[in-house]
Amino acid sequence: MSYEAEISRSNPTLVLFLIDQSKSMSYKLPGGDRSKAQEASDAINRQIGEFVLRCTKSDGIRDYFHIGVIGYGFTTGKAGFILKGDRVSPISRIATHALRVEKRQMKVSDGVGGVTEVDYDFGVWFEPTANGDTPMCKALTLARDTVKEWIESHPNSYPPILINITDGQATDGDPVKISSEIMGMSTSDGSPLLWNCHLSSNPAVPVSFPSFESELPDDRYARSLFNMSSELPSQYIGYAREMQIDLKDSARAYVFNAQLEQLVQFIDIGTRGPQGQMQ
Repeated sequence: MSYEAEISRSNPTLVLFLIDQSKSMSYKLPGGDRSKAQEASDAINRQIGEFVLRCTKSDGIRDYFHIGVIGYGFTTGKAGFILKGDRVSPISRIATHALRVEKRQMKVSDGVGGVTEVDYDFGVWFEPTANGDTPMCKALTLARDTVKEWIESHPNSYPPILINITDGQATDGDPVKISSEIMGMSTSDGSPLLWNCHLSSNPAVPVSFPSFESELPDDRYARSLFNMSSELPSQYIGYAREMQIDLKDSARAYVFNAQLEQLVQFIDIGTRGPQGQMQ
């Protein structure tokens, strides 16, 4: 499977973010000072902003991507799309429907060997939420149905990309079967890629892109998420190695206990492939 289809306005691709919004996402990551929900929402909002920037050309925002965000949790244990408007929207529409734009600061080189802080605009499309159970199976079922519809209407598109950010413990069944159904679908260019970022409360050492279960901590949720993660195509392994990440050819699209920097890096690698195919 090639993962080489050209991405254009007439042949866009689909990116779905799945974000755990259960009560346990209110807990802080080991060694961190912010909640899992805050880290996850910041990372996805940041990536949506990156999509907008990369699709902005001299003639406007080109709809290379259609984006959806599925939140799952809430007091009623539901899963649903949480961006305003349609379940999945072209990036040009998403660009104009942020909840707000915040002023934030980032450190940049001052040109003389030091660093300085500068203001930048940070788009916020959804807020961090942490309440209720973890209906991951419902979220994956909704994602599966969305991917199926997409493939039927875009059979030659770059394969859909799904990025699931969770604390790992589904409360509505075993998510592995549904994940296998998603990864068993295919466009003419390959199968959907399912990425899982596990924000565990287990204080074990972080793990990035393992190839075997033996590399994981003693955590049954880690094993489950590992087994429902795609094996990385060679292009993505190359992107990771360019970022000085050492991984094997059989690496899976899974990370355990990422901090915000690693979470952003994980999402960046997960979406780098199709962005390299934009025409």
